[in-house]
Amino acid sequence: MKVTNIICYFAQGLFYVKVETDEGIDGFGECSPMQVDAIVPIIQTVIKPQVIGQSVFDIEKIEEQVMRKNYKISGQLLAMAFSGIEIALWDAKAKFLKQPLYNLLGGLYRDQIPLYGSSMSRDLEPEEEAAKLLEGINQFQFKAVKIKVGPRYGSGLPVDLDKDALKVRTVREAIGPDCKLMVDGNSSYTYIQAVQLYEKISQYNLHHYEEPCPYYDIDAYVKLAQTLPVPIHVGEQDWSLFTFRDFIAKGACHLYAADPIKCGGISQAKRAAVLCRAFGIHYVPHNTTRGVGFAAALHLAASTPECNSYYEYSIEKNPIREQFAPTELKAENGFIRVPEGNGLGIQPDEEKMNRLLTRV
Repeated sequence: MKVTNIICYFAQGLFYVKVETDEGIDGFGECSPMQVDAIVPIIQTVIKPQVIGQSVFDIEKIEEQVMRKNYKISGQLLAMAFSGIEIALWDAKAKFLKQPLYNLLGGLYRDQIPLYGSSMSRDLEPEEEAAKLLEGINQFQFKAVKIKVGPRYGSGLPVDLDKDALKVRTVREAIGPDCKLMVDGNSSYTYIQAVQLYEKISQYNLHHYEEPCPYYDIDAYVKLAQTLPVPIHVGEQDWSLFTFRDFIAKGACHLYAADPIKCGGISQAKRAAVLCRAFGIHYVPHNTTRGVGFAAALHLAASTPECNSYYEYSIEKNPIREQFAPTELKAENGFIRVPEGNGLGIQPDEEKMNRLLTRV
């Protein structure tokens, strides 16, 4: 079964990829939509010529041709672009074999995944943030939630730690003591700022402290992991196996979160999970799309023993994403069941995609 065409569908906040084959079986994937204008030409000019005519079963060989032979432009953009195609290849392969994808990744280790409600906002007042989270808890019965702190990639800049601490306190008081609370800095702080913030919020019983320092600063994370009595969570920006290795082997984290739609796809994410197993830490696939990429990450979590923590579920209201959210993916009672159909177990609405998304 050989690839005959690759089609990109995208809009603001959404980037789907369709792989067509000579057997009439299509596979769907998703790229991170953060840099659409840059990813489209990479797919069209760098990746597509390497994939057309290849067997969908030869994923390792295709990955080598795309990622290693284009090392001069290697980086997160190339990995993000390849991620959608790689996921689509897995989807097509599993459909051809008439199997759910998780059966090709190791089998069904767990059939439902615990969720945490994830708020992406940074501009709300503490009371507004708390009300937003309570709405999500009431709708989905989350047993855990996450909020943003800091200015996002503001390391080295002045930060208002008291304001961040007030936000954490307000949310904790609103959700009560039993709901787990996580905070995400998105590279906001220097090492000392991250420590100072934790000292201000340690009494609020954090479940994890995510990416407080620049995502690439392994030394800072080694110090944090050795210093603070809270699980340190990193990895959503990483795409290189050697970065995986260094963070995990050097003890720079307790939770690792390579994202299948950013890191190069499912195979690369599985490699991160193996490293986590070797060093006794948890692997938490990162994904905030609630679409095709979300389904891929669910199959990864379903088939991977190390994925034994809460899984991110965005509570943001995004009209485009909501229109294309697969009906097969329903969050209930704080959990989501893994799709059981062939491939990813979802079927994107192509008629709607052709009407509402840009197609190239």
